[in-house]
Amino acid sequence: MSNQQQKSAASPVFATSVAATVESFYRSGMNAFINSALLGQKVQKLFPDMHVQSPIRIVYINGIKQSRSWLANNVDPDKYASPTLVRLGVWCGPGLVTTPVSSILEAANAGNKNPEPLLTKRWLRGITARAVREIIFAVGVNQLSDAVEARISEDLISNGLLRNTAGSLTAGIVAGYLSHVPHNMSALKLHYPQKSYGQLFNEYAASSEARLPATMDPASRQRAARVMAILWPKALGTRTLQIVGTFILLNGIIYTLKDVNPMDDISAWQSSTKASTS
Repeated sequence: MSNQQQKSAASPVFATSVAATVESFYRSGMNAFINSALLGQKVQKLFPDMHVQSPIRIVYINGIKQSRSWLANNVDPDKYASPTLVRLGVWCGPGLVTTPVSSILEAANAGNKNPEPLLTKRWLRGITARAVREIIFAVGVNQLSDAVEARISEDLISNGLLRNTAGSLTAGIVAGYLSHVPHNMSALKLHYPQKSYGQLFNEYAASSEARLPATMDPASRQRAARVMAILWPKALGTRTLQIVGTFILLNGIIYTLKDVNPMDDISAWQSSTKASTS
């Protein structure tokens, strides 16, 4: 079996769906704390509308995993005139494909701040920044996690699940850091659609001035606040913890359940029942 085929078989729908269900609760709870820090309000409900969130999250995570596998098996960048560009498209594809699903999921929970119609306007608010975030997330949970795990020798960590966890942990830290500002811009645009990205970033950066010494002159303080908003934004630790936990839960549960297929068990039970009654 080729390496691409192995990657394709590594994310069965059942295991991925179980992982996404568990992760949806973790993600929802962490989002409550992130939005609290970002919007300057008390922590709202930890698990709102999970009957909506969990099914959509299952579709979203399966979309990321299965589209990655399809692209890996069906697109060979070296067969094209611009292999680097095609390879970039293969990496970005899963995140772009699932951005609409992520947008609807987040917009469904923003009705208290944004009363626009969900399916015609609200889900589109912040979609540009959200697409960047989704690309980083998808590359992190897919290629980067696998790449780090593959570089950990069995002599160093003999247990496969622990190697998987180490890969997810490392990739989660990188993806959490790089995706934080796009995530914040996406959330702010969703909640305040009447403002431009420029206005939102200026207000977002201005909130970092409180973390700087009051003795700085106003111009230097404003510039430093903008740099801090990019390099060390608010709620960075919480957001990174969320992504690290998400990667560990998703990849770890998928790894643990990769050989579990309820349909095979049902078929085997039906066959044994027929055999015993014949």
